Amino acid sequence: MLRTHEGVPGEQLPGLDVATAPAPTPDTRSLNMLERGAWSVVWLAVLTGGIDVWGFWWSSPFIAALGPLMIATGLVGTAACWLTASPRSRLFQGLAFAAVTTTVVFPQVIEIHTRKFYTTDSAAFEHVAARALLHGADPYVVSMSPAAQLLKVPALFWTYTVSGGHVSQFSYPAGSFLLDFPAMALGFHHAVVDWMDLLAWLVAGVLLFVLLPTSLRWLAALVVLTPALLGSFSSGETDAVFVPFLILAVWRWDRFGQGRQAGLARWIGPVALGLACAIKQTPWFCVPLLVIGVFLEGRLAGKPASHLALRYLLTVVAVFGAVNLPFVIWQPTAWFHGTLTPFAGGLVADGQGLVSLATHGLTGGVDLIMLSVAGALALVTLVTAFVVWYPQLKRIWLLLLPIPLFFSPRSLSSYLIDLFPAAVMAALSVRSISRSDPALPFRRARLKTLPALTVGIPALGVVVASVLAFVAPPLQLTVRSVALSHGGRVVDAVTVSVHNRTGSAVTPHFMVNTGANPHGFWAPSKHRRVVLGPRGSDTVTLYPPVQTVAPQKGARWLVEAYTGDPSSLSTSALQLFTGASASH
Repeated sequence: MLRTHEGVPGEQLPGLDVATAPAPTPDTRSLNMLERGAWSVVWLAVLTGGIDVWGFWWSSPFIAALGPLMIATGLVGTAACWLTASPRSRLFQGLAFAAVTTTVVFPQVIEIHTRKFYTTDSAAFEHVAARALLHGADPYVVSMSPAAQLLKVPALFWTYTVSGGHVSQFSYPAGSFLLDFPAMALGFHHAVVDWMDLLAWLVAGVLLFVLLPTSLRWLAALVVLTPALLGSFSSGETDAVFVPFLILAVWRWDRFGQGRQAGLARWIGPVALGLACAIKQTPWFCVPLLVIGVFLEGRLAGKPASHLALRYLLTVVAVFGAVNLPFVIWQPTAWFHGTLTPFAGGLVADGQGLVSLATHGLTGGVDLIMLSVAGALALVTLVTAFVVWYPQLKRIWLLLLPIPLFFSPRSLSSYLIDLFPAAVMAALSVRSISRSDPALPFRRARLKTLPALTVGIPALGVVVASVLAFVAPPLQLTVRSVALSHGGRVVDAVTVSVHNRTGSAVTPHFMVNTGANPHGFWAPSKHRRVVLGPRGSDTVTLYPPVQTVAPQKGARWLVEAYTGDPSSLSTSALQLFTGASASH
């Protein structure tokens, strides 16, 4: 049986009619006001969504009428938050979530319908992979080069490698394109991936709304309307498709194998987790923590903990295998190479994590392998802390999981925020446990410092690896001159001197970061290959792969150089753009 929330005392809260309503206790009154205020923010989002829709009046007469209607609905809904007898009434919450769904759907539908190109290479790759399968070809063998036709300026969107190229093979588990395949088989071809991502985000919102406690359903509405999530999940951010499965995977995950009274939660967790893992690699990081959590819950319940954890893990693996096994059999080498590309593909540094100190020119470069070690040790630290302080971290471990990804050479914003909807579900649906239960690890430890040491040693390793990652980049880059055109608005070439600080030959590949992410590798004149011998130097003039807009006057920019052996990034000092061709 699916139980959507725990019983909450005072479910029917008194309204504003003080003549007939019983006097609430101070705690109940505060909770009542908090919920009304939270729903007011939801309706404010509906109102502002109506303003956004109003801006699309040109798309159709229906939208021209819908905008003012949503604005009026938002105004009325905000007032209704304070007039309804209870903000927990089914009618009030149902109408509010219907308005939220409308706010989510129509602006994104218009944008997807009018957009001619994908905005990420991952979305374009999924489209090409689904189309390849539709024609009977193995997506892991087919080149992803046709994705260029689905991107407005391909060079702006490729995922580049330290060897000077870009990823051209499908690099996600098979579930990612299998979910797009039915729509394509039915004859849909325009932005299929974006439509499926938007649908998945709506499903995630419904799951949050249904499964969260009634008193907290306003939180589901706010999460669904969060601009950083909504904007990306309808504009090429393909993580949206695994989010509903991950929400189900962590919903009451501590009830797995706990008997009929747990309802669906006694078995659905590993099935949903296996499906999430079969779509993208990010959910893979949840597996060890959930398996450990199930083991510890088994011990607390007096059940065979090892058997329970093994059954959970085998179910995850079986579901993942059911989705991917046909493609493993079809061409095992291609599947393994593609699926493991994010971990072993030699990708360039990118993201908003620690690596941005290097990509933004503050450290002179970074050792990408050492930074990967720091990320791996951060994951070990988190897993260890989860075991040591299980009662404290049981609710919030998924909120902490982005921390290891923060240390990764590729700490994209999607890695840091896309787990949040599932983290909310995990935090609000599990049961609390006593911190002193003797069945828990470290409760009987004779040395009081043992838990701290167990966590502290890998944490210290994170610090050491992070520091070493930014020490002594292999190349020293000095910008010599910049060639501009179109009145100083376009960068035509950059001349840079490069010195090899290492005792072995290296082959650098260059990018120029003018403020946004680099637009691909810049080629030396005549596309000659630059090879620097031990302690060698060279001066090269670099030309952009696409027309590159100059930075705004007074902005800073830099030159980047990647090497594959060692796998590292070296950067020039930050350059101040003066708006005219210059020599340094």
